[in-house]
Amino acid sequence: MAPTSAPRRRLPSNPSEEHVRKQAKRLAKANDLRLAAAQRQLASEYGYRTWAALMRAVADGSRSADDHGSPLAEAAARADETAVRALLLRGDSVDGNGEVDTPLWCVCDSDALAEQRIAVAKILLEAGASPRRDCDGGLTALHAAARRGPRSLVELLIRHGALSWQGDRRGRTALDHARKGAADDRDLIVELLDRPVMRDPRFRAAVGCIHSGNLDALCRTLDQHPELLNQRAIEPDCYPRDYFRDPKLFWFIANNPTLMRRVPANIVAIGEAMIARGVAQSDLDYTLELVMSSGQRSTEENRQGPLLAMLIGAGATATPQAIAMALAHWCLEPIETLLARGHALTVPIAAALDRRELATLLRHVSPEDLQSGLGLAVINRRLDAARLCLEAGANPNQPLPVHRHSQPLHQAAINDDVPMLKLLVAHGARLNTRDTLWDSTPLGWARHQKKFAAADYLASLQPEQA
Repeated sequence: MAPTSAPRRRLPSNPSEEHVRKQAKRLAKANDLRLAAAQRQLASEYGYRTWAALMRAVADGSRSADDHGSPLAEAAARADETAVRALLLRGDSVDGNGEVDTPLWCVCDSDALAEQRIAVAKILLEAGASPRRDCDGGLTALHAAARRGPRSLVELLIRHGALSWQGDRRGRTALDHARKGAADDRDLIVELLDRPVMRDPRFRAAVGCIHSGNLDALCRTLDQHPELLNQRAIEPDCYPRDYFRDPKLFWFIANNPTLMRRVPANIVAIGEAMIARGVAQSDLDYTLELVMSSGQRSTEENRQGPLLAMLIGAGATATPQAIAMALAHWCLEPIETLLARGHALTVPIAAALDRRELATLLRHVSPEDLQSGLGLAVINRRLDAARLCLEAGANPNQPLPVHRHSQPLHQAAINDDVPMLKLLVAHGARLNTRDTLWDSTPLGWARHQKKFAAADYLASLQPEQA
């Protein structure tokens, strides 16, 4: 971010946050300045508009002092509500003019008063600014808000589609940035971002017993508070209805999302003890879905297979959604287990597993199963199965059955699967369709994920975008 004059200092190749903080304190003492004023002065001397920008540069180790680039970004950095409204009214692009840091990023990273920053961020978001847009270092507006606060700004971004799990180029999430931040309400921001949010201490203690494998303590807790099995950990309402929102206690044995680095050896006994105390059928079914799509393998600590057997033995039912979720995440072993136990072979399963029975099953298939079969064949790189589904009338320009923000061509691109791309294009797949999560084409997906073979092929079909 550019200063008003040439930088007087240069950061070393491996800058230290502690060293820079001490510099600011020495500067404040030497010049009889308030610490905040000394921090701003030091940031300017290093070539940054704000102390936050300087500290981000130090934390990242590779950021440079580049200009905001557009008048809208400059106005956002000042949290100038009047100027931002005027620039949007005249037609300035809400996400900037291609500069590295978007206007939304600039206001979230601004040194302006919290109320001003929130007001401008709300204006930008309501005008269509993307909170998921990568800025320098892969950072997003949510990373900046998590580090600087306040919590209400973090909530505002999440309500407008910011993803709490989205990492920067070092893989650090908004939670990681919040924990290292200096916001006045840092603890509240950390609590908000440390999902799942569990505010009931008894519920949190029970989850801790599951994670640690402390069966005796869990049983005592449930015997004293049997209502915990029917309660949910109610999370802040800013979050979308994602798959682990407001979780039930029994769900935690599945370790999906991965909250346990190492699943306890007695996890089956823990599940059985909870079932014996009364687990609802819906929780049995959903926990089976979570286990099936967890990505764990029965060969790794031998947990998934026994959990599946225990849940099925207790009456859990594998719904079509559970099967689709497993197949869409390349979790094929649980499906093979279901088939071995007598589950019917359907078109989606046959397509994902490339079973020879697929051709026969396609003679009497519903439109929904046909589309699901195509999507799961593409996800699992089953070229022949995808061809059979397309020849049976599947539409290559419909959303995937699970990753519904994208279409088959996006998935083939991210798989770097050129034969599949050629098959889909030959059957009319549209090249310029944008997904609804990242607003990107299949070519954009391939380039972002460095899938070079797919990118070269798609670019050859779109020379103007090459």
